[in-house]
Amino acid sequence: VIVMTSLHCYLGYKITDDAMAADLWLLNSCTVKTPSEDGLRNSVESASKLGKKVVIAGCVSQGAPSTKFIEGLSVVGVQQIDRVVEVVEETFKGHSVRLFGQKKEGPKKLGGASLHLPKIRKNPLIEIIAINTGCLNQCTYCKTKHARGELGSYPIEEIVQRGVQSFAEGVREIWMTSEDTGAYGRDIGVSLPDLLYEFVKIIPEGCMLRLGMTNPPYILEHLEDMAIILNHPRVYSFLHLPVQAGSDQVLEDMKREYTSAEFCHVVDFLRSKVPGVTIATDVICGFPTETEEDFEETLRLIDKYRFPSLFINQFFPRPGTP
Repeated sequence: VIVMTSLHCYLGYKITDDAMAADLWLLNSCTVKTPSEDGLRNSVESASKLGKKVVIAGCVSQGAPSTKFIEGLSVVGVQQIDRVVEVVEETFKGHSVRLFGQKKEGPKKLGGASLHLPKIRKNPLIEIIAINTGCLNQCTYCKTKHARGELGSYPIEEIVQRGVQSFAEGVREIWMTSEDTGAYGRDIGVSLPDLLYEFVKIIPEGCMLRLGMTNPPYILEHLEDMAIILNHPRVYSFLHLPVQAGSDQVLEDMKREYTSAEFCHVVDFLRSKVPGVTIATDVICGFPTETEEDFEETLRLIDKYRFPSLFINQFFPRPGTP
């Protein structure tokens, strides 16, 4: 949203927080949970009643472009946000435009739109850098995979350049994010530690780096390096590591590609090597194959570690998932 908004400002459009005053609603969407998709549907219905023009962006439209309530609306795909102004202009002319293509270099998927597009930051002190899009997993409950697709990583040099530019603009914190930061670089022959060792070199005094979510399978082979990086004075000792369930049977049914013991190994290792490290995790409750005993295993794991940050999510069946 930040990039899409700033592109419009850059080309002379006026951005307003007053939905009633806007001529066009640019709605960014999330397909992770049913309630977020319901929120988009409600916004589209409200816009229709008010006679507002609408452009849809984000994962709902990308993952399910034939969804009934977005029929006839203009859509900009998750890898096409650099063309959002073009879509808006055509929508103002009364046309319905849909751009879903992936950015590629030959047969290889790229990370997406350039990291050097102009931005209007909601918080001028924080820059959020997406280091890759898509992922390597096939989690049975996940709809986001349908929208984001396979892994596409940005080159290390481009991410570092964006960091240098951001710090020069007065940013004090950089948050690295993606659907799975731990998988970074596996499609281009590098790794997350390769990126981080280069990135910490350009963090000025008084500034910090915060790492986003990583799934357990892709961090296991980099534990020594990750401990070194999380001990760096300009990197927050924080890692978001979703477990989703404490039962190996449920993890297998979810196709999470790790066991409860492997997750515990990551937590134990980092807690032993990184003093005061904060590890956040996620749990999905009510997965279709989860038994009472499976649930108790999850509770025992949570009780064992007493995570300072725990995100508990209800399972929602998503269209197109097993």
